Amino acid sequence: MRASLSPWIALAAFALACGGPPELPTTPPSASAPLRDAGIDAAPDTSAPPAAVRAGRPEDDAVVKRLGEELLELVVRFDPEEATSLGRHDHDDLLTNRSIAGVEARNDAYARLLAKVERATLSLEPSLAGRTDLDLLRSRIRLELLWDAAIRPATRQPDFYTGAMSAIFDMTARDYAPKEERARKALLRIDKIPAMLDDGMKNLRSTESEKADKVDPAARPPRVWIEIGIARARSAKAFFEEQRPFLEDALPQEKAAIGRTLARATVAYTHFADVLQKKVLPLATGDFAVGKKPFEELLKANYGLTRSTDDLLALGKRVFDDTEAKLGEGAKKVDPAGKSWSEVVAVLKRKHPSAQDLVPAYRTEVARARKFLVDKDVVTFPPGDELAVMETPVFLRSTITAAYDQPPPFDKNTRGLFFVTPVDTSLPKDKQEEMLRENDFGDIVDTAVHEAYPGHHLQLSLARRHPSTIRLLAHASIFSEGWALYSEELMSELGYYTPEERMLQLEWALVRAARILIDIGLHTRTMSFDEAVKLLTDRVHLERTLALSEVRRYTESPTQPLSYMVGREMLFDLRKRYAAREGARYTLKRFHDEVLSHGTISPALVAQEMLGETL
Repeated sequence: MRASLSPWIALAAFALACGGPPELPTTPPSASAPLRDAGIDAAPDTSAPPAAVRAGRPEDDAVVKRLGEELLELVVRFDPEEATSLGRHDHDDLLTNRSIAGVEARNDAYARLLAKVERATLSLEPSLAGRTDLDLLRSRIRLELLWDAAIRPATRQPDFYTGAMSAIFDMTARDYAPKEERARKALLRIDKIPAMLDDGMKNLRSTESEKADKVDPAARPPRVWIEIGIARARSAKAFFEEQRPFLEDALPQEKAAIGRTLARATVAYTHFADVLQKKVLPLATGDFAVGKKPFEELLKANYGLTRSTDDLLALGKRVFDDTEAKLGEGAKKVDPAGKSWSEVVAVLKRKHPSAQDLVPAYRTEVARARKFLVDKDVVTFPPGDELAVMETPVFLRSTITAAYDQPPPFDKNTRGLFFVTPVDTSLPKDKQEEMLRENDFGDIVDTAVHEAYPGHHLQLSLARRHPSTIRLLAHASIFSEGWALYSEELMSELGYYTPEERMLQLEWALVRAARILIDIGLHTRTMSFDEAVKLLTDRVHLERTLALSEVRRYTESPTQPLSYMVGREMLFDLRKRYAAREGARYTLKRFHDEVLSHGTISPALVAQEMLGETL
């Protein structure tokens, strides 16, 4: 899997990524009944402020800014792990309180802030940018509360608890403070893991003693989520061993204490995995699908999309067919003898670096892509641009092939992290070769474009420069993933790929088109898990291991998989409209600099700010 590991996506592991029943309300978020059911009061529709409000009142913009700062302080207070990933280090020695009481206290505080935001929505007349911020703030809080009430991550998803490893990795991998300070606080955080996992086992087993016919089916976790949780929990031993050198180097006089702390955390995660395997998995009969109408409401709430799933399926099928046709045309250029596109791709996949040269090969391609863009002068680079290519942390390797972790928006350090999963040399040779085939030279070229330049790293490095706290907290995957996929096609337009590399780029475009079909199919219950895997292996020709990893991820993240291709299409639409408005003044660089200046928000909101119209 190729992915972006942003602060908002990390937070979504506790919310959006937990997309299982009970079904979300089937009426729009502006209607009162479903929101009251979730403990959230109704609010007015603010999608179309009067034209006179567009200039706004500066004092009202200041109020919106303060509300955004209040949200940030709530994140720091109630989710110190998320705060670490954002670059706020007030409580790096603490774990997020995952007890039921802790979750309820957090939700109560968020509900109180939401009430203030709702009143502000009715009374304020901010500028257009301030109105966008206010809507982002309102949506963020409302959706978070609604998802928690409807999806119950604390009692259904083990990743709610394995995510603590990510917060520890952030402290050891990023040089935001002296290493002694980071190491000492990381140890204090690690020391709290056993108690946190005790809460997790209690919460995930909360329905265990009840008879099957007495349990709400929606209260049980889905089997696939438990399987993912087991794999990640069992990776903890290797993960903590990876942290040992940093900790011992930073605190050389405390090696014995470090060893004891790491051992306790490792034992706790091993026990957690055993309990999941023996006690939770046999009763994991829950459904991960959210249902059609709730899925459409998530699309509307997250991305401002009002299109039905039927319309989006039609888009997905059209783009899928178009991409298949381009693959067929490309195959003729690469192999005039008449092989099918899948046969041509299969041959190309056999051309890959060795296991030991895998990470260096990615570094080479990242540097080449950046130089190409500098020479073409189609986008402005931010000052202090820095990107490190490194091996994926152990605890993420079961679901990630390559991924990007953005520089925390509130940190001064601007270094992004590009993760590459190394080949597991303990696997049989045929499995190692299978992993390498998904890291062939063409895929490496395309992945460097998607994750680094001009994809995630460039876009998110620019987004973190936005002055709005609210936008630094926002992360619309329909923009971030849409931009990364747009970037792939842009590089083709600019002549970057060889015909062979273009074939591999199109193969992954086909994956993204398939994601529309699978995302909607899985979560509207019109496609089974096995059917989704079969689509990826038979039509897209992914290796089965990778296809399984992809579909497992899709079960946890309704609406996110389709955001790549839908976002790409929205950005191309925006480019077309912008070019028409600008006329002779239009250049690619002008468009890119403008579109990347608004933060990681929905392209629909970007269009409102750029053009005064929606997509």
